[in-house]
Amino acid sequence: MIQFSQVTVNYGYVPGALKDINLQLRDGDFTLLIGPTGSGKSTLLRLIYMDILPSSGTVTVDKWSSYRISPRQINVLRRNIGVVFQDFKLIENMSVFDNVALPLVIEGYRRKYIIRLVRLLLDEVNMLQSERQQASTLSLGEKQRVAIARAMAKNPFVIIADEPTGNLDREASRNVLSLLERIHQNGTSVIMATHDYELIKDTPYRRIYMENGQILPPDRTFSPLNQRINLLADLQ
Repeated sequence: MIQFSQVTVNYGYVPGALKDINLQLRDGDFTLLIGPTGSGKSTLLRLIYMDILPSSGTVTVDKWSSYRISPRQINVLRRNIGVVFQDFKLIENMSVFDNVALPLVIEGYRRKYIIRLVRLLLDEVNMLQSERQQASTLSLGEKQRVAIARAMAKNPFVIIADEPTGNLDREASRNVLSLLERIHQNGTSVIMATHDYELIKDTPYRRIYMENGQILPPDRTFSPLNQRINLLADLQ
């Protein structure tokens, strides 16, 4: 379980600040965090893997609390969370295989285990045929699939996907969403931030709408890219 209790993050006048967030995310859910750029989605996600800490309030992730967590405990927490970024964060001059294997190598897993697991993960995301290919030669959609495989390498209890389709065309975006859905069906919680309402409008998952650093109540309207959408339609 992930819980935000009266969480505020102050960035001055910089977009992305959060104001008095109260939120509970349940184990096993697929949660969509929806809002325009600068609404605070990325800030909220960074709080979950404690890349930043609240200016006030408390974030609780499983047994870890932002109120009393140490730097060493933050490292342990992050071993249990998989993060997928919009810009992939692959090492371009390394192979697909080595990019996925890297977190396992850093943790000191045995080579035979790493080889078996990495190939299993690459097969799961349909990238096994490209395991020796340099990351720099991949399409954007292929890079994101490799990034998802890397996020799954340490068997996390939750995948955090921060605008994972933001740089992708429509077909690649659908493929990435389908892959995250399959991961969720296999028992891993998924929290996905997006401003692409068209991509997720027909999905059945819980939706949390954000604007100006706040979570909108269900009786408010939300207008991504100047298109007015009545949030009450999602409740009918």
